[in-house]
Amino acid sequence: MKILLLTDIPPCRNLTAGLALAQLCRFLPRGSLACFTILNRHLHPELCPDLDWIPMEVARKPNEYGRRVLRGRLGILTALPIENCTRWISAPRLVARATRFARAHNVDLLWAVLQGQTVVRVAGPLARNLGVPLLTQVWDPLSWWLRAHEVDPWNRWLARRQFDAAIRQSGCCMTASWVMAEQYENMYGVRCVPMLSCLDSNAAMPVAEALRNQHEIVIGMAGQFYAEEEWNQLLAALHEARWRVAGRSVRIKVLGPYVPPGAVSEPRLDYRGWKPTAEAIKILAQETDVLYCPYPFAPEMDEVARVSFPSKIPLYFAAGRPILFHGPAYSSPGRYLIERKAAVICKELSVPAIYNELERLVTSPALYAKTALNGRSAFLQDFTLDQMRERFLSALGTMPQELAPSPLSLRHASNTR
Repeated sequence: MKILLLTDIPPCRNLTAGLALAQLCRFLPRGSLACFTILNRHLHPELCPDLDWIPMEVARKPNEYGRRVLRGRLGILTALPIENCTRWISAPRLVARATRFARAHNVDLLWAVLQGQTVVRVAGPLARNLGVPLLTQVWDPLSWWLRAHEVDPWNRWLARRQFDAAIRQSGCCMTASWVMAEQYENMYGVRCVPMLSCLDSNAAMPVAEALRNQHEIVIGMAGQFYAEEEWNQLLAALHEARWRVAGRSVRIKVLGPYVPPGAVSEPRLDYRGWKPTAEAIKILAQETDVLYCPYPFAPEMDEVARVSFPSKIPLYFAAGRPILFHGPAYSSPGRYLIERKAAVICKELSVPAIYNELERLVTSPALYAKTALNGRSAFLQDFTLDQMRERFLSALGTMPQELAPSPLSLRHASNTR
């Protein structure tokens, strides 16, 4: 079997989605994959040397931000023809280009990551052009992407219809969480397999049994700041407490591609930038005490909260430090962490609530140790590469039998890397 990966971020080592894709690609035998990337010109992915065997073609992604000439509601009248040009001209050209690339590599299956309007527009027509089965993958609900890119309601509706059609056309859909898998199976009548970010179990650090010392607390935060309001609540709580909790001074250590929002003086903030996964795990394990995971309470982010799952949680589990989760109890990660007792949960968007939960975590040695230990158990049960491989094999096994690779052959290929 030869697979074509259609994506807006290629397998790489410096972008979150690229890291997860790279790991999935490593489960496939050499020569079984080609990649067509529709890339934002502002992104600069660093390709993985061990995946240099994958033939790749890169096309420039059209602007996906909502573009309006007039203001207010009249802006929709100008946005529609602009989006229609992209929908009727740019997308078909990309389909034609991807078709030529795919036929040159004799692909038998299309694996499409449905992120953004462009890949959504290309995936279904490309699979039909090639006459091959479609395997889709969703990192986050399309609604989040469209809102973040300020797409007007009419074009959001059109994009959602194309997204729905692509999922229904799929032989299987790989989803961002267990909750999303259940919801999409009910909505679209398509088998879904949760495909969460996973890590090598050998990278996991020893589980913490106590705070590193009695004089200081270091709060670790990794990844991007989608939940900015929640983050600001934590900062407000620490400001009001004069950066002390239970008699200990507090500092924050941040790993990620962007400087965190909010006013934090340099002595209180240690910003390290983006770090490779193994290095990030070691830093969090050796230099922090509590790992903070904010998740959005905002009503407009309700769908994201309910069905997505942050990739920082497996990273935190691997670091072996207890998690302080600040988000809705009904959210996908909230439900998981409550069920596993793998985090201290702050279910309210308020300054006193987040401070009280932080204080409760650091003043109870038993709670601290048990939370970290439960996190490690959750990691070993659900977030190692073994689980990721089995889910990927399960998704591929849904494809027509004449195209599905032998599970034994894929296991052999991934185990020999």
